[in-house]
Parts: sequence; C-alpha cells; structure tokens
Amino acid sequence: MKFKINSDIIKKIDDTLGAEHQTFEGAVTWTLKSPDNFKPLVFTIYQDVHLGDIEGAMVSVQTRHGYYELHDISAMMFFEPDEVIFIQNDTDKLSCLIIGSECTCSLYSNISKELLRQDFAELHPAVILSAMQLSITESVLD
Repeated sequence: MKFKINSDIIKKIDDTLGAEHQTFEGAVTWTLKSPDNFKPLVFTIYQDVHLGDIEGAMVSVQTRHGYYELHDISAMMFFEPDEVIFIQNDTDKLSCLIIGSECTCSLYSNISKELLRQDFAELHPAVILSAMQLSITESVLD
C-alpha cells in the first residue's frame, strides 16, 4: 500500500512540530526554527514521485549539517511530544528519518528488522541506539 499524505496528517505534523506548512503542487514543505540553531531545518514531503522503477512518496530534509532523502515512504508515525518518523520498510530492512521540533534530524538506513526483536542487553554497543530508537516503529511495520 502506497503512503499518501492527507490533510489530517499535515495538520498532525503542524501540531507536533509547531510549524505551519506550505503546499505546492505535489509537495508540502515545513520550515522549523530553533533558537539553538542558526539555520532552519526545511523538509518537504513529495507525493507520487518517479523513483526509478516505482512511484511513491519521499521526504527531503535540509539541515545545517547536510541534506537527507528517504525514498518510497511506506508509513509514518508521531512520537510525542515533538517528533515525526518517516519509515521505509521492506521485507527484512528498515530505514527511518526522524525529524524533531528543535531542528533535529536522524537518519537510520538499512537496519535489520531482526535487531528490533533482540534483547538490547545482548546487542553490540554500536547498534543499540538504532535498535532502541527504531523498536517503536514495530507497530506500523508490515
């Protein structure tokens, strides 16, 4: 099932991130500002983009640290009080882009779903953060 952004999702993003959206043809953009950052975070959700052999939704993010894209969004969720998580989910891997109201942005890509089901105490220290952070997404995974 393709991810579709609608007015309810747009309103929930506005409320969660404390920002007003701007709508363009096939895209919705938010600009987040924080007193801790000199440069705002700008992100856009695009609908029905040609992504090689498929059409789907994608999100792009410009931060003071760089530019990030997540293609073929399959789901999203809200992590209260102030984060939005965009998810790309396939059979055994997961990628997520997490945007916070204070201009924070985290990207996790090609994470094995198996890590989310393991005992965190037994994981290698290098993967504990991604496993813990992304375990909350299990409720929306296929």
